[in-house]
Amino acid sequence: MIGPDIDALPVGVLIVDGRDRIVASNTWFRAWIGVEPVGRALDELLVVVPDFLDGTTSTLMASVADSDRVVMVVRQQSGSGAVMTTLEASDRYASGKRLRRMHSLADRTQSRLQLIMDASIAFGTANDEERLSEILAGTAARAYQAEESVVTLYGDDGVLHRTAGTNPLQDTIAESVVTAAPLESRQVVKVSGQAEADQLSPVLSAAMRESGVSAFIAAPLRLDDRDAGMFACFFRHPRAFDDEATPLAEALAGQAAQKLATLRLQRRLQHAAMHDETTDLPNRRALEELAALNDLAHTTVIFIDLDGFKSVNDHLGHERGDEVLREVARRLQASVRENDVVARYGGDEFVVVCDADEAHAIEIAERLRDAVQAEYRFLPSSLPIAASIGIATAAGRPVAHTVDRLIRLADQAMYVAKSRGGNRVAGAV
Repeated sequence: MIGPDIDALPVGVLIVDGRDRIVASNTWFRAWIGVEPVGRALDELLVVVPDFLDGTTSTLMASVADSDRVVMVVRQQSGSGAVMTTLEASDRYASGKRLRRMHSLADRTQSRLQLIMDASIAFGTANDEERLSEILAGTAARAYQAEESVVTLYGDDGVLHRTAGTNPLQDTIAESVVTAAPLESRQVVKVSGQAEADQLSPVLSAAMRESGVSAFIAAPLRLDDRDAGMFACFFRHPRAFDDEATPLAEALAGQAAQKLATLRLQRRLQHAAMHDETTDLPNRRALEELAALNDLAHTTVIFIDLDGFKSVNDHLGHERGDEVLREVARRLQASVRENDVVARYGGDEFVVVCDADEAHAIEIAERLRDAVQAEYRFLPSSLPIAASIGIATAAGRPVAHTVDRLIRLADQAMYVAKSRGGNRVAGAV
């Protein structure tokens, strides 16, 4: 039995028998637990909870009815049963929980910071967009422990293309449905469970249900305030996202976007260095690189110089002259085969490098001459455009003849055609 002195203590006291059934308790414990404890099993009222600040012989036990209400318990054996002293420890337990969360968050933060640093190094090694996409897809999947991940980027055609990873929803809905939310909102989108999916898009929710996807997170990639693409991670298990999920996605997307910007700038610079600004054809430098190679027996160079182009510049100005050059470039490209190279050599000169014997080369040259002299709707009939064309083929010449040597021979042949009145084809001697 509990005596009056013990009943007045500012701590709880209860006595349990050998089966841990409560046989007596004092006033403090009855008031704290809120029900009559005598006759009830101990585990009906209290349950052991972990003590983050453990280091004593005490045990923390929480109320079954309210897990945030916790007492510190000291148990002493007494005969076949035990006497248990309880002290209010709810604040201690709450502090421990907060400390556990802080430690857990610190561990996750450290891991994610290391992951971001590692990703930055990995992104730096990417030498093309495909490799960059593979690194982003793999890094994102590891960061979120996702079963699948996908990266889509806008191509030069303005269309989104999957560049790495897999999309488990692809068999049920169009990929544009998945990319719509992050690209339209320009924010990280997180979906955990069907309820959130229903709110975002019933179509997307149905696809998730059908494909067994429980959650996903998606982030847009932005370049100079323009959409560049997105990445997404998919989960086939229930997944809740903590407060760091969004900043992590933004960090990965930002790093990937910076590398993507660098790759595209390098590509533009490389293209500009090897292509003519006006016509976007390969330029003389590109031909010089090609000239370093010894060519096959039937390689032929066709050198084209425009007749009448100077008059267009003199009478209509350089803007109209540039329009002529662009139209000539278009016509030349449309008149050759896919593997033939059409380049602007300089001024009003163009070069075609193709694999053809002399007879076939003459046919190609005549086709090009016809294309060039066809009507230009934006020019008056008093300013016609034609072409003087020279041909040089490697057939029958020393093996050492390269594209560069053939260009010089074709150029000489072009001057022969020009000297005979122009608008004709001449072969190299």
